[in-house]
Amino acid sequence: EEHMQSWDMAFKDTKDSAFVVGQVWGRKGADKFLLDQIRDKLDMPATLGAVRTLTARWPQATGKLIEDKANGPAVIQTLRGQIAGLIAVDPKGGKEARANAVTPMIESGNVYLPHPRVAPWVQGLIEECAAFPNGAYADQVDTLTQALIRMGKPRKIATSRPGI
Repeated sequence: EEHMQSWDMAFKDTKDSAFVVGQVWGRKGADKFLLDQIRDKLDMPATLGAVRTLTARWPQATGKLIEDKANGPAVIQTLRGQIAGLIAVDPKGGKEARANAVTPMIESGNVYLPHPRVAPWVQGLIEECAAFPNGAYADQVDTLTQALIRMGKPRKIATSRPGI
């Protein structure tokens, strides 16, 4: 029913910097599926390349949520004329509050991750989630919560006539 990308950007590609994380999510009814992920320490040109790569790999993911922090605004400004659907997201509340907001979706069994044999990177995501909020990084958690919060919002149904 819906596919989208979710991105958490970082400023630098140094040893101590945060990771750039891009995820592709799908939704069918109440169920949400993590389909793909890019996670690496990237500079600005490589970050732009990562967004282009995930967009080419998943053209059906027409919405691209990009956290409006770090390099996010620069990425949007640079790619807006090349890639449609770039949406700046101003996260509300702290990281823990956002994680708590999506916990019911996860606890109820409506969030699916690929098996580590199919997607070996998923093990790192599971470990980061298990260590949250005390782990060294929370980039994958931020990207995941951004997507799940957006996908959990009720959809407006387009009508042909006002008032229907």
